[in-house]
Amino acid sequence: MSRRPKRPAGWIRAATIAAPLACVVSLVAGAPAVLAALGRPAGQGLTSGYERLVDAIAQRQWLSVRYDANGEPRIALRDGPVGRDPRLRAFVNASYLRADLQDPAVWRLSDDGQWVEGIDPFAHQIDRPYSGGGAWPGPILFRGGPAPGLRLQPLGGDPSPPPIALEPRGAPAAACDILMPTRRVGAAGSRRALSICLKDGDAPPHAVGSVMLVGDQAVVRVQTPSILKIRVGARDVRPRSDGDVTLTPLPQGETLTLRTGQSVLRLRLEGGSADIAHSEPSGARAYYPALQPLAQPLERVMAGRPPAPLRLSLDAGLQQVAQEALSAGAATVRASPSPEAQKDGGDAFKAAVTVMDSTSGQVLAVASWPLADSDLAPAQRRTRRGQNLIDQNHNFERLPVGSMAKGPFSMAILDADPGLATLKMQGGTDGRVRTVLGMDLGKGGFDNHRLGVTDFPTFLEHSNNRYALALMMLAYRTPGAPPPASRAQPPPVEVWSLEGKSHTDAPPLPVFGEAPAPGPFGWVLRPPPGRGPAWPDRLARLFDLDAGQGGGCRYDVGVWRGLSGATPPCASPLAGASPERERLGFDAVASFRNDYLMAVLGGSRSTWSAIKMAEVYSRIVTGRAVHARFTPTAGPPAGDLPMRSPQIRATMLDGLSRVIKTGTAAGLGRSFAEMGYGPDVALYGKTGTMKVAGEAPSEPGAALLRQLARSDCGLRWDATAGVLKFGFTAPRTQAEAARQILDLKETRCRVRVAGRRDLAQEAAAEMQRYACGYRNCQPGDFTPEPDGRVLSLPLRAVEPPLLDGHAIAVVALRQAGGQPARGLTIVVNLQNKRQAETPALAVVAAILRSPAAHSWIAGGGS
Repeated sequence: MSRRPKRPAGWIRAATIAAPLACVVSLVAGAPAVLAALGRPAGQGLTSGYERLVDAIAQRQWLSVRYDANGEPRIALRDGPVGRDPRLRAFVNASYLRADLQDPAVWRLSDDGQWVEGIDPFAHQIDRPYSGGGAWPGPILFRGGPAPGLRLQPLGGDPSPPPIALEPRGAPAAACDILMPTRRVGAAGSRRALSICLKDGDAPPHAVGSVMLVGDQAVVRVQTPSILKIRVGARDVRPRSDGDVTLTPLPQGETLTLRTGQSVLRLRLEGGSADIAHSEPSGARAYYPALQPLAQPLERVMAGRPPAPLRLSLDAGLQQVAQEALSAGAATVRASPSPEAQKDGGDAFKAAVTVMDSTSGQVLAVASWPLADSDLAPAQRRTRRGQNLIDQNHNFERLPVGSMAKGPFSMAILDADPGLATLKMQGGTDGRVRTVLGMDLGKGGFDNHRLGVTDFPTFLEHSNNRYALALMMLAYRTPGAPPPASRAQPPPVEVWSLEGKSHTDAPPLPVFGEAPAPGPFGWVLRPPPGRGPAWPDRLARLFDLDAGQGGGCRYDVGVWRGLSGATPPCASPLAGASPERERLGFDAVASFRNDYLMAVLGGSRSTWSAIKMAEVYSRIVTGRAVHARFTPTAGPPAGDLPMRSPQIRATMLDGLSRVIKTGTAAGLGRSFAEMGYGPDVALYGKTGTMKVAGEAPSEPGAALLRQLARSDCGLRWDATAGVLKFGFTAPRTQAEAARQILDLKETRCRVRVAGRRDLAQEAAAEMQRYACGYRNCQPGDFTPEPDGRVLSLPLRAVEPPLLDGHAIAVVALRQAGGQPARGLTIVVNLQNKRQAETPALAVVAAILRSPAAHSWIAGGGS
């Protein structure tokens, strides 16, 4: 008699489910030991054991993402045996996870928003109980002492009243600001803290509110309803009834208005944390805005050392001024009309400002934007790319810089071949042009604007692209070698001159040989690439960068060489607080157009960090080999640049000064003339406009259709009709498909669509694309199940729009006895520009106009 096969024992099925849960429970119990085994000390910064555990839960897909009727995500434990397991429930109730599940903003979602990748490592400011403690608790300070901290600046009055400093946790004020129907009585002199009081007739004044510090945030506390109007921005923050208390955050830059009758007092919140980083009594670390990514690698390096204060080169006043100016510039961009390709005016983009001491290379400020989720559009908050905008300080990233690259490239070319400084040519016509010295570069040409006869200083002054490309082409020649056989230009013939001699021939192509004609990507070198031109060697020597494909350290850890007396190793945690090194790739040029020529226009591989670009322009203007550094310790004075032809720098400075006076940054030059700097302070600059990939347009209909498929909501492939359907009948129109989607029952597929007719229509349009316009076809990019169900649909590539970004490098240099004495180098990079009059110039002007900049250039800065 045959034996019936036994069904798997219940305990086996239970063990299958419990095994991964037991793993997580053991991780909870032994988190410090696990972290130590991974080679990472417990309690190291904000990346705690809790984050590791929750990431493990997310990666096992035990968390689900659902979207409400407004398209907002909701995070929950996935239904099924795992989600109901009492041990996982106990972990949820005993940890931060219980609250985190109610806050979608702290989660990192996949790019399509359909699954949870992990928790934001900065979601919690407390390392314990899962990390075991032990993080370095010492303060990280600005160079010259603490920043002024948060303060209320009264608006109005002549002269303006002194600011009111805020006391932590609502310490009592020294005096009351009293508002009466006809006049305001205020205390003279410096003030600390603010109590909001009201005086009515002869009765004693009574307090109705206060402004206090809670952690690093200013909060308006109002406890008594009164005739006094108290507003934060445009919002009334008074309690509605007796016994109520309102606590309202007061954001930086926001205005607090106190008004009764005709009497009004307006105060604006300014400043920030008093230092770069410090520990709160709870053990949490508090950071100055935009400086958390800089401070955290330092904390890891300092782990296990005494908590003695660590002082950096950053200047508190300049950091605050730069951050406020950058935030204002970003706000101006966002308020500008959007191009047609980008309809969402509330999106965020990368923006950075580096301020450097021009003569020593000390980095004085690294302002970055965006800073918080509130700076992101709602769609950006759910993507990894959006969260990366906040998690990084963009001064350390390599970014496109546009024509700012023309400065170092052209200086290296002239130093290698001084005769090219005599090049003169016609600047060309407006718009898109394709030819340079008779060579057709193909592929749509390049941007240009009309100029007459152009020499080298005029080229820099107006950032002429045709001249830059001609300079790059001629830089492939070998100086002193016999001239090659001339080659006639095709008509129309362009005249150019070199060393006083006119030419009508086309310059020779690179020494590797010529391709017979330009291909789809421009002229391609033949034979295959190998040796590049000679001048990149001068570029590397003058500016201490990698002009090749790269090798060695990915990050310039040398900016921390003064921290411990030597340059840190490449693998040091300080790499996370160091600028990315350039990888220009001039030793592997395959396409003469794309890999070589376009680099001078800021395209191709020509990406630079703002810190490196500030170092480069400091070297060009001062003539000294300054090195960027974040340590305030005085090193040996920088030596002279190793230039073969020192007279070339005078030609460069002529062009860079013209940029400010009459060129592409002439508006900044006019503002600078009114800023009160003396005649011994000169201004030099170079602008750049670059193409930047914006956010790919969102496709909510496509996302919904993929979500419906993944949730097995009834999506089927009808092989007879050759279309996708959600019912028994194959839809013949988009309207029928939309009705099928709206008829789906939420209880069946756990995806809410009811009432979202517009979203259903977009999903139906996506169905139509997959179904060849409701004409009989075969599925080409997805595979139905054997029973016809469709459980997954591929992502469709969506090209992001190309936007104009804008960058500028400016050096304000004071000279004494003909030598550089003190100066500021400012680099601004806005990776988005929606208007012709760029806000980047306004950012530089705001920094130069500040008392902090005046003090530094005059020699009063610490």
